[in-house]
Formats: sequence, C-alpha cells, structure tokens
Amino acid sequence: MTKTKKIIKKKLKEPDEFITLTERIYLFITQHTKSIAIGGILIIILILSIFFFQRWEKKNEEKALQLFNIAIENYQMVSQINQQGSPQEYKNVSEKFDGVIEKFPRTSAGKMSILYKGNIHLRLGEFEEAIKDYENFLKKDGEKIYRSFAIEGLSYAYEGKKDYEKALNHYKEMIDSGENFLLPSGYLGMGRCYEKLGKNNEAIESYKSFLKVSQKSIMANTVLRKISELEK
Repeated sequence: MTKTKKIIKKKLKEPDEFITLTERIYLFITQHTKSIAIGGILIIILILSIFFFQRWEKKNEEKALQLFNIAIENYQMVSQINQQGSPQEYKNVSEKFDGVIEKFPRTSAGKMSILYKGNIHLRLGEFEEAIKDYENFLKKDGEKIYRSFAIEGLSYAYEGKKDYEKALNHYKEMIDSGENFLLPSGYLGMGRCYEKLGKNNEAIESYKSFLKVSQKSIMANTVLRKISELEK
C-alpha cells in the first residue's frame, strides 16, 4: 500500500502566481477597455503617420535631387577653368539653387544648395551675402567635409572683406578640422592675413608651415620668396 504524500497546509494557502497575474491583467483590461482601445488607435495612427511622412520625405528628396542636379550642371558650365561665366550667368544659376532651397528646404539637396549659393556670391565678390549663406549652411546638420568647405568659404569671404582677424579665426578652424587637404590653404591664408596685419613673424611661421605640408605646390617658390622678403 502506497503512502499518500502529506500536503503541507501552508502550500495550500499559497496562490498560483500565474493565475493571479492573469486575473490582474484581465481585471485591468475589463476596467480600462475604452482607454486601451483609444490607446491602440493612437498607436496605429502614429505608426501610419511616420510611415507616410517617411514616404513623403523620400519623394521630396528625389524631386529636390533632380532640381539640384540641373543647377549643378549649369554651375559647372559657367565655372569652367578656360571660360569663366559672366556675373549674370552666375546669378541665373544662383536662382536655380534658390528654387531648390525654397521648395525643398529640409532635404539634403536644399541644404547643399545653400553652400553652392555661398560659392557663387564669393566668386562675384559679394562677401556679405557669401558669409550669410555659409553661416546659414553651418546651422544645418551636415557632413563634416561639407562643413569644412563652408568654413573655408567663410575664411576667403572675411579676407575679401579685409576683416583679417575673423578670417584668421576661420583659417585656424580649417587647420583644426583635421582635414589634411585643407592644411595648405589654411596656412597660406593665415600667412596672408598676418602679413596684412603687420605681424611678420607670425606670417613667416605660417608660410613655413605651408611649405612643410605642401612642398610640391606650384606656390612653393612664391612662398619661399615671400619668407625671404619678410625676414629682411
């Protein structure tokens, strides 16, 4: 005859955790049916909104890129090395970039159009307008390399305005950016600005730094002569 196991009284009194949890969930749902239904609808609406917004942004990016490519083609045509465009031709191209900015300001093409507009103003000697465009571009989120181009543009624009102190700050920023291809123009620009400010020793150091990073530059002999003149 088998022995019946003795059931401890305490265990009989302990509730089944799964059953009690299920009961609590069921009670919560029955008591909050309306709120849960509304919450579910709101979640669905949110998901659909995100989905359609992403589709809308993708379409805008595609449309903006088409207009941007047309503007770039025109820009390249008027800025050929052997045949520089007239001021009016550059202004016509600038208007095309304006069209991208106005219609698709949130797109990558819209942001890049601001940078190209700055370049056009710089070419035309419209330094104030160039500065506004470059600063506007830098307020946007963008890739590091394009931000470096905007800082370079600011350097040239302030130098063009003969605001050599501000130009120096931006040339230093170019050098501190870590982009090696910007070092030659950064040191060369600093040398010019220091020279204009009458700080010959600093100008010499900047020109020497240029020679270190760009020994094979076509500007090397010119810079060597410049150093020789400043050291007299």
